[in-house]
Amino acid sequence: MLQRTRSIVVAAAIGAGALALAPAATAATGAPSSAPVVAGAEAAPAPVSTKIVDFDATPDEVLKGKGIKVSGQLLKENEDKSWKGYADQEVAITFQARGTDAYRQVVKVKTGSDGSFSATVTAEETGWWRAEFAKTSAARDSVSQSDRVDVKEPPKFVYSRIVDFHVWPRTVDEGDTIHVRGRLQVETDKGWDGYRGQKVHIVFRADGASRWEHVVSDWTDRHGRFGADLDARASGHWRAVFEGAKGVKGSGSDAVHVTVREPEPEPEREASRVVKFNASPEPVRHARYLKFTGKLQVRDDWGWDGYRAKVGLYFKPKGSHKWYFVKNTWSTGSGKLYTKVKAYQSGYWKFVFKGDEDFYGDSSRSDYVRVKR
Repeated sequence: MLQRTRSIVVAAAIGAGALALAPAATAATGAPSSAPVVAGAEAAPAPVSTKIVDFDATPDEVLKGKGIKVSGQLLKENEDKSWKGYADQEVAITFQARGTDAYRQVVKVKTGSDGSFSATVTAEETGWWRAEFAKTSAARDSVSQSDRVDVKEPPKFVYSRIVDFHVWPRTVDEGDTIHVRGRLQVETDKGWDGYRGQKVHIVFRADGASRWEHVVSDWTDRHGRFGADLDARASGHWRAVFEGAKGVKGSGSDAVHVTVREPEPEPEREASRVVKFNASPEPVRHARYLKFTGKLQVRDDWGWDGYRAKVGLYFKPKGSHKWYFVKNTWSTGSGKLYTKVKAYQSGYWKFVFKGDEDFYGDSSRSDYVRVKR
């Protein structure tokens, strides 16, 4: 009786153990089961959508080797389906040459605080430009519209230009002098430089006329400068023209207008004369003073009268054909003249009155003085 009761207890214990091990047995057989759930864990957010807008490559046509500006804006989609600039992201600028079927990366740029980006690239060949944003764990990829730029070969000539072109005075009396100055430059690898040894034409178009007339030409110096002094003949425009040279394109300056007035009629003037001129002593020792006297007179209604004015003393060395100014002196109210200078060589002396608003000028006779040592 006791033995049987012990068997029943053991059997019951084995049965209870079998029931406790049932889940492990089920897992061992490969039966499906639910994954464990960790308290407090959240699912990763889905990547946001992006797009590139306002992409532009300018200019549409450019010379080879010049710069092309590419720009646009990267946007991301918000939860409320609105779009906002996507800051601090890398955008690749890519290019597909004409005649090819693939884009290649040229440069990478970062977006600004509003998602905008820009870069300057070198024009090498005609083709299409676009911007590309590569996907990340937080955002989907996107590609802009493409924009074509035509690249032209640079011209086989270099450019010239005329700068610092001035014409003065802007208002002048007829017959007076007009001054024209300017500078011709040529484009070099180092920038603009003076273009020497080139002929520049000065042309004029009178007011009311339709044609430019050639007036004079000048050759540029080593700095490219040119100029001319011309008689004012009529109101009109002045400009400078360079017709070009081998491999150099011609150019022209801006036009400058000059107003030419009819001169006011000169007031009626009377005659003057310098009389009784004398240089003494004759001869004179070297480096000693030579004294000069004379009288300046002007014509009036009663004959000749003394006149106070500035009179110049001039000297012409022996054997020379040129008179040289020495000094000025003033006549007295009665017209008397007196001055002195040291004599250093033999020659001729005279007084010269150049005239003024009331009287014409005149000069005295010349007086020869020998200088002895």
